[in-house]
Amino acid sequence: MHALHLHPSPRNRSLLMALVLASLAVAGLVLPFVWDALAAINELPKMLWLQHALAQVPIASWLMMFVWGAAVPAVLLLGMHKAPAFGLSCALTIAALMLMAVTWYVHMPASSQCMAMYSKAEWACTLLRWGYSLSLGLATAAYVFTMLAMGFSALGLLAENLEEPKAHA
Repeated sequence: MHALHLHPSPRNRSLLMALVLASLAVAGLVLPFVWDALAAINELPKMLWLQHALAQVPIASWLMMFVWGAAVPAVLLLGMHKAPAFGLSCALTIAALMLMAVTWYVHMPASSQCMAMYSKAEWACTLLRWGYSLSLGLATAAYVFTMLAMGFSALGLLAENLEEPKAHA
């Protein structure tokens, strides 16, 4: 994305910081809706074999959710730096990771069961639930940042293309 390859000038750093802060603000506003969407998805029919398999190792299931949850924003942000930004392979990778993360989330034991299963590890269960909220918030912010950056890049490319005919005249 041409307009995203910013040189490290104070103005460009300020623009990136503004994008980051705006992304965090938007993510904070939409996070309750994301939780509601996940709750609605969680009501869909389940694959019993997967639900049973993940229930056998609840701690591993919960910790792997962080891996799946981090993979999506990581690929989004890395995809911004590819030469032809967001090619088909990047989009397919993001879609596959999102499907995997949502499937895992829907089939893993509910994190609210942590206290019932591990009552002596209250701090770990609290940390797990806090981590899920933070992880989802950061993933949402990364998505919003990517969308804002792509929008600004598109506007920058449009402005460059509109200026080109005048330069040749």
